[in-house]
Order: sequence, then structure tokens, then C-alpha cells
Amino acid sequence: PVDHPEHWTMYFNGSLNLDSAGAGIYFISPSGDKLCYVLRIHFQASNNAAEYEAALRGLRIAIQLGVK
Repeated sequence: PVDHPEHWTMYFNGSLNLDSAGAGIYFISPSGDKLCYVLRIHFQASNNAAEYEAALRGLRIAIQLGVK
């Protein structure tokens, strides 16, 4: 991986099982601070929809954090 200390990094993943769907979002700040979010998706979703929801929620959280 390329090291960009002036940039935030976001990792995300959505998952689906028989009972529900969820998303995990992980941020690393330029200074190395780590933030982790786990979200439950409250609607019926495919695995792909869970992935998209994770990406969208991650972007919304990044905006709330003031990430540019």
C-alpha cells in the first residue's frame, strides 16, 4: 500500500446472514488514530446492497468528522 500521511484512509465491508445485514467501517487518520464503526442495517438487503450501504454510511461519517 502507498503511504499518504496527509490523507485519511477508510475501509468498509457489508455482510449479510440469514437474520440481518450489517456494515463495518474503519478509519485511520493522518496521525494514525483509528475509528471503528459497526452498523446494523434495518431493511432487507442483498450482500451487494450491504456493501453499498457500508460505503455510503462511511462517506456520511467522514463528512460529519470533517474529513476533506
